[in-house]
Amino acid sequence: MTGLASTKPLMSWLQLLRLPTVFTAMADILCGFFIGAAAADPANPNWLALPCLLLSSAGLYLGGMVWNDVFDAQLDALERPERPIPSGQISIRSAAVVGGLLVTIGLAAAIGAWLTADRLGHTVYVAAAIAIAVLLYDAVLKTTWAGPFSMAACRFLNLVLGASTAVTASGIALSWQQPALGAAAGLAVYIVGVTWFARNEAGNSSAFGLTVGLAIAVIGIVISGVSSLAVQVDQTVRLIAVGQFVVILVTTIVRGGLAVRNGQPPILQRTVGKMLLWIIVLDAVVVFGVTGDVVQEAAILLLVVPAMMLRQRIPMS
Repeated sequence: MTGLASTKPLMSWLQLLRLPTVFTAMADILCGFFIGAAAADPANPNWLALPCLLLSSAGLYLGGMVWNDVFDAQLDALERPERPIPSGQISIRSAAVVGGLLVTIGLAAAIGAWLTADRLGHTVYVAAAIAIAVLLYDAVLKTTWAGPFSMAACRFLNLVLGASTAVTASGIALSWQQPALGAAAGLAVYIVGVTWFARNEAGNSSAFGLTVGLAIAVIGIVISGVSSLAVQVDQTVRLIAVGQFVVILVTTIVRGGLAVRNGQPPILQRTVGKMLLWIIVLDAVVVFGVTGDVVQEAAILLLVVPAMMLRQRIPMS
């Protein structure tokens, strides 16, 4: 009993962080890093910057997750009283402080990437923009019509962050051009759809609203596929990548359609978790579509393993 009691505070914090989802943010960084390097000089990616970029993304993302529950404390007390803050396992003050510390770590890591590889400080600007976008979403925009677009902006900037120092001299330009821009745009549209789908996952969702969210997510996958394949000249790679994108599309439509038809909160919440996990797969396939590099694709796909293992104990939404 003592052992179980001692792990309960840790599990509460892991649940507050929704730790499995951080691997989706890391997948965005790897996606941006690999395709940014491929567009400039595939033989000379700045590997020293990558750990800083991953830490920056993780800090900003996890800090945003904590702040999300801080601002949602009253609503969660009604809809999800079992969550760490409304259940009294973690105080709002402690959560707010930890969220601030995580965001600070994210910004500090971005400075580290700047000192390592980015002579113009582009990484710091992008990380600061992510921090502002996260705070705006959590505190102001989440419950408004702009909520899904605000969340999409966070993800868009996160993938751009990955491309910002892929190559020392070219990162600042390439992070705002093809193929990084197309990949970030496709991901952003996908996130608009997922966020729209998830907006009322704990309440009485309308079939129309869920269907709209699912349709937007599908459009995002299509944009990701078209934008990545547009720069690929190897026909064999293109054919394999098309097959992979089709698998993502069909799986998303089938899973989402079944959830819409069922309409029950537990089913919807599990579906949202799977759609979030699917970001890792989408990022991996985008990288393969751009680079044709199976090793880089596999490196991103490996992030599914810890995410799925943690998902057994820690909810993703």
